[in-house]
Amino acid sequence: MDLNTTSRLEAGETHHTTPGITAAMLQQVIETSLSGICIVDQEGCIAFANASLLAMWGYDLSEVVGKPVTRLWLSPEEARDCIDRVLSAGRWTGTVAARRRDASSFSSRIALSTVRDPGTADVWLLLSCIETGAKRGGEEAPDPRRSLERAVASMPARFIDPAAIDPAIDDSFEDLGRACGACRVYLALFNDPRTHLGATHEWCRAGLVPLRGELHTLLKDDPPRWAVRVLKGETVIVNGVSGDGRPDRVERELLERHGATAALMIPLRLNGAVVGFVGYDLDADGACFSDEDVALLSAAVHIIAGALDRKQSEYIFRESEGLYQIVLDAITDTVTVVDTQLTVLLANDAFITWCEDLGLETDVVGKDLFTVVPFFPPATRQLYDRVIRTGRPLTSERSLSSGDRAMVLREIRIPIFEHGEVARVVTVARDVTAQREVEDLKSKAYAQIERNMEQFALLADHIRNPLQAIMGRAELLDDAETREKIRQQVQRINGIIDQLDERWGESRRLSTFWRRYS
Repeated sequence: MDLNTTSRLEAGETHHTTPGITAAMLQQVIETSLSGICIVDQEGCIAFANASLLAMWGYDLSEVVGKPVTRLWLSPEEARDCIDRVLSAGRWTGTVAARRRDASSFSSRIALSTVRDPGTADVWLLLSCIETGAKRGGEEAPDPRRSLERAVASMPARFIDPAAIDPAIDDSFEDLGRACGACRVYLALFNDPRTHLGATHEWCRAGLVPLRGELHTLLKDDPPRWAVRVLKGETVIVNGVSGDGRPDRVERELLERHGATAALMIPLRLNGAVVGFVGYDLDADGACFSDEDVALLSAAVHIIAGALDRKQSEYIFRESEGLYQIVLDAITDTVTVVDTQLTVLLANDAFITWCEDLGLETDVVGKDLFTVVPFFPPATRQLYDRVIRTGRPLTSERSLSSGDRAMVLREIRIPIFEHGEVARVVTVARDVTAQREVEDLKSKAYAQIERNMEQFALLADHIRNPLQAIMGRAELLDDAETREKIRQQVQRINGIIDQLDERWGESRRLSTFWRRYS
């Protein structure tokens, strides 16, 4: 999130904004807000401040950008305490003693919330404030525009937690409705064929009949003109009069059903497609929506759309994660998925069982890999760093020890890319200790067979040499019959040795085959 200059906001660079909030919307909300707003980077320095905050504290923009946000507090210690609280809880609201540029002090009501950069996951702060020393109540008439600005400016902090998005929408609708004088604010969604429309969220003034949950049928061949325009992405104001100034029956029926005199419909886009709209109804005679009101209420719809987009993306990821988990659990090898900080994101049943067998913790998701498996050597971290740095798979085989148990792990690490960079690493590992022991035994057995065969060949030669001496001695005998008997026995023994030599050659070839293919 690079918001160090206002030019980036003015350029509308959406990839440098907080999650779910476009740069154009941020610019609109921040710069038109009468509430003081500033953005604080991960170093605790002010990246941007709007005109209201600068006027409240008496600074120029150049005097605060890049400076610690703690200078806005009278007490730096109190400032650090507030920041610690918001970093711990995600949000914080309270009244603080503030210090102006001229060293004078005043009371300020501050709302702090954390936002994450979707590209780097850095934590930034969004600060919104008002001066509490100003007169209120009967001493000063409330300003509807300022109330609407405050209602819109307070919305981003509500939508930080995706799990609380429904109450955040309901609370925001109430604030927006009261601030702009509406009698009803609702979120209406089209079904896929665009034949029905139903309200999923609604706030209405006491005494009005709620429309939440009711379905409104739209004729597929002849839908209302206002519905066609909304589906095209146009902001529509319904007042019961057609474009040529004549009464519009369909619009009048819509207003009568809502008990309104005018209605504003702002398209709601999810993933770039219009899926519905946020409607604002007025019931006072002659009431209308000014251009400034439409701009602020459109900004509110952008905030809601961003939150819904994030929730939908998270739901799709959870569904995919569940499918991945089923597949991973069917694999007998241990499988883990870690991010670039080596935090375990997924682990299959085989890995959990392996941890359990070793007496390790089995609640592993969300924890550091080296906390889960503390006996991993530093070389393991280097292997992961190499995969993340090079983006190439890596296979390794290592001997490890856990207590009195020795093991051999064969691992392959596979990088997973997002936006061209390694975001996760999948590790498939197998305990090959038993296989290694068998291979060692086979190697020892083959070596012993080789030694036995070499020794057998030597013994055959050692037998032939004495036989030659016996045959030579027999040739010196005068007894021809005895000499012939000795010669026959010597030939018989030589024949047996020749057979043994042939078997030795076959055994040699068989041993080579076993070594090559076993």
